[in-house]
Amino acid sequence: MEDEVLPHQSVRVLIPSPGPSIQSPRLLLRPVEVRDFPALLAVRGRPEVAKTNYPKTPFTSIEETEQWITSKIFAKGPDDVIGRSFNYSILDKSIPESEEQVIGYVSINTLSPCPEIGYSLLPESWGKGYATEALEMLLKMWWDLPRRPSDPTGSVDVEKIFAVCEKENPGSCRVLKKCGFEVVKEFRYEADELYIWSLNIPDQTVDAIVKYRYRET
Repeated sequence: MEDEVLPHQSVRVLIPSPGPSIQSPRLLLRPVEVRDFPALLAVRGRPEVAKTNYPKTPFTSIEETEQWITSKIFAKGPDDVIGRSFNYSILDKSIPESEEQVIGYVSINTLSPCPEIGYSLLPESWGKGYATEALEMLLKMWWDLPRRPSDPTGSVDVEKIFAVCEKENPGSCRVLKKCGFEVVKEFRYEADELYIWSLNIPDQTVDAIVKYRYRET
């Protein structure tokens, strides 16, 4: 689906391995670890979560969860991003460390044909602003990554990040809107009506890239 409907954008970011982590007073985002697989299965195993994701059937095994996580490892793009990922577990810091703190995930699903985000939370964590907060944290880390020149002349095109969301998923639509995304396209995939959302790179990030490229030598 992605190659057919999403815009094409060259890979700009330089992705470290392991990726950075970030926290707020309520949440911690860190790269997904093997120990998170059972908690992520608990998220993707819920019918309420599965109905707005692909595939639409709840996960039933650790093996299925591992395959899904592996699918988020970048297989296309420059050599220095192949084999890396930007896939984060969301931890609720109000939950004692002796209990399971992972309540969901947020990620850059793919870089080809363009950066596309994804996220899900346990239904028990809905309605608390966690999805918006986690997405804002992911976007901060993403925009803070170093960039490569877009072409040999050093010209700066407007870099974007994208999301696909069902029209019948008002909660997720609200999250994207709160984070500054705008609908740029509507399309149908199988039985679903979908929106493509887009967000431009912040102006201050572009300014920093320009200053770096044209700095005095």
